[in-house]
Amino acid sequence: MTTASASHRTWVEVDGTALRHNLGVAQELAGPEGGVMAVVKADAYGLGVRTVVPALAAAGVPAFAVATLAEALELRALGVTAPVYALSPALPEEQPGIVAARGLIVPAVSSLEEAARYSALATAAGTVLPVHVVFDTGMGRIGFVSPDLREAVAQARQIAALPGLAIDSVASHFPSADEDQAFTTRQWERYHALRHALAEAGVRPARHHVANSAGTLTQPRADTEFVRTGLMLFGVSPVPEKQALLHEAITWKARVVLVRTLPAGHGISYGRTFITTRPTRVATLAVGYADGYPRHLSGQGAWVGLGGQPCPVLGRVTMDQIMVEAPDSVHTGEAATLLGGNGPGATELATQAGTIPYELFCGLGRRVARILKP
Repeated sequence: MTTASASHRTWVEVDGTALRHNLGVAQELAGPEGGVMAVVKADAYGLGVRTVVPALAAAGVPAFAVATLAEALELRALGVTAPVYALSPALPEEQPGIVAARGLIVPAVSSLEEAARYSALATAAGTVLPVHVVFDTGMGRIGFVSPDLREAVAQARQIAALPGLAIDSVASHFPSADEDQAFTTRQWERYHALRHALAEAGVRPARHHVANSAGTLTQPRADTEFVRTGLMLFGVSPVPEKQALLHEAITWKARVVLVRTLPAGHGISYGRTFITTRPTRVATLAVGYADGYPRHLSGQGAWVGLGGQPCPVLGRVTMDQIMVEAPDSVHTGEAATLLGGNGPGATELATQAGTIPYELFCGLGRRVARILKP
């Protein structure tokens, strides 16, 4: 975790109080028999595992999820003792490392070949490896493709019979819970039919998980489900009508490095796509596309909060700096809010850039400090 410092040129603040509120919303939606699996892959969606994960762990998150072995090991190095689920298939070279963690990392299994490999490695190591068995019910990314429930049951039973393996949970994934409710309802029904068929065949893992943030906010719960929440923990709802449930947890700021008054007819930034029509007070901010402020925001009506008012971004976003029209009161060293707080929301900014909040956060550069506000 980074401590706030006047030397930061650009930084992201993670509000611990808001983070805990959003976790509470997820826990309430999971229900008394369910739980929250906090998804912190890709460096906690670009917001920094060293900033976010200790705060979530201290709040009692019962499970975490990542994409890779390296990410799982990073959580272990931070002292995380809760189960860590790997949501992506492991490379063959990563599988021995997962087994060597001796149950602390729960890998995804999408084929009998994967299961057999893990079985052989676990047996040779004299350990029992928990796995989560993934069924593809419409995402088309990973998991067993089993249109016939009898085939799915047969596959699960084969895995359960392998030495050195224990089925920790079964899983699937919603591809369209924020866009196509009719499809998601059919997928939900199919998923539960699958779980019922598995239970009748004697495959009864203690947990299951299918819902991402959008599914958590829109779909009913079913007993022992872990909800896999990422974006909503940071206060951004992928379903706009549910935004009021969440508290904004992310604020992105940058400092003013220069303030000048440019005359009428003066071009601003590359290509001179913006020409002043009158004497204009212009502040240069210490942030650019190298820091993750999207170049696609150029000419799209983007603005920042500065000097107590919205200030439009002028001309093209450059690698290290952006220019904004500023009030007369603004001075060098002052902080502008690029996102959150008195700046635009993550969804607004992402929409202007032609992308989604997930990509906006994941694109934050190395120069952006990550700071936790307790």
